[in-house]
Amino acid sequence: MRLDTYKVVHWMNVRKMTVRQVAEAAGLDHARLAGLLDEPGGGEWPETEVAALTRALGVEPERLSASGRRDLTVVTRTAEQLRATRRPIQRDGIHFYNYYTMAAPPGAVAPVILDILCPADRLPALNNGHLEPAITVNLGPGDIHGRWGEELTDATWQVIAANKGEDPWIVGDSYLEPSYCPHSYSLASDAPARIVSYTGQSNLAALLEDVNDWSEPAAEELFGWLDREPSPRALAELLLARRGHTVESAAAALGTSGEKLAAALEYGGVEDLRELGWRLGLDDRLLLRRELRHDAVGKTYKDVAECRREARDFRGYRVTSLAGAPHLPDLSGLYLRVSGEEGADLLEPAETHYLVTGGDLRLHWITADGGTESRELDADGTAWVAPFVRHRWSGDGSLIKLGSGRHLTYLDLYELSNTYAPAATLRRGRRDGRSWGYDS
Repeated sequence: MRLDTYKVVHWMNVRKMTVRQVAEAAGLDHARLAGLLDEPGGGEWPETEVAALTRALGVEPERLSASGRRDLTVVTRTAEQLRATRRPIQRDGIHFYNYYTMAAPPGAVAPVILDILCPADRLPALNNGHLEPAITVNLGPGDIHGRWGEELTDATWQVIAANKGEDPWIVGDSYLEPSYCPHSYSLASDAPARIVSYTGQSNLAALLEDVNDWSEPAAEELFGWLDREPSPRALAELLLARRGHTVESAAAALGTSGEKLAAALEYGGVEDLRELGWRLGLDDRLLLRRELRHDAVGKTYKDVAECRREARDFRGYRVTSLAGAPHLPDLSGLYLRVSGEEGADLLEPAETHYLVTGGDLRLHWITADGGTESRELDADGTAWVAPFVRHRWSGDGSLIKLGSGRHLTYLDLYELSNTYAPAATLRRGRRDGRSWGYDS
């Protein structure tokens, strides 16, 4: 098994154990363990030694395993390779979809392309929804029907149109769907149609994994609190109670009245909330009132006409945004039109997926050793680009760019903005092989 030395040392530090203590607890020779920890990137460890080490540290093996992404910058998949991933899906007694998977590292979430096969004269059977929120785009050439509920309403039954007019690089309508939103699609005519769907990473996944271990009464306490749709006042009361405060006592600590602080929580008094955070160790941004943007089933829609109106020049490309919403800030997408060699370098804060929708393009990027590499991709070619990898596109064609924010998520940015000396902290922590300071 390939272990990541950083993860091993991290858990040694968490357990406050020296190399010698871990070796003794695991029944390993001290020099042998020290030698394994000196392997660049961790190296391959025998299964027996992995088992002994995980027992000594009290962790599961996957907590220590290498991700397989070390120094990975770009993954590409040609149209032919994409077609080789085809999986036919049966639903409601018919051949309902074909699925195809876009480029991504092993084990990573990747967007999928679906052939929509349910005929126009048939109401498509709903699925059960999934934890991950999604961004979906009609690739055409035909329109499709989207369904998001048992009862058909304007919000649950809608045409997702393909672009049949000007600016063909803007291929169709797009929308965002929230977690566990049932959905399904059928053709809207005899014309064939496809979609690309990116079920991006859910920021709730780690919380849900933890809540799965909670007792039933504890989980119901959380759910009951959330059922009341936490307002800034409710969030403040929860966070203040951990610090032994009520709204009234917190107001007294600020030298103001409970009524004034309550009004700030209700109406967004920024200065009062900032002072509250400063004095009591709260992140005042959590206490600002949020304005969400979605329909009755939680989805946010954007049509071709709106995309066309918003088209703009950006770093030598022609771009326009796909559907977006403030309650899903990591889930984002762009249409890109590439013309010649004009496009400048792109540098994304999170992993990015590309789908070539037309033409012949070349992706250029900076490799792990600081060199350059490029690859040609035509229609239905796909690419995955790691965060902060400098890259650009050349040629004549069009793309869809998708991202779900797997590092840096907006939660990462919150945490980094709260971190003392963030650059120094991350520099120290990256591939840190140092113990906690008591080994000779």
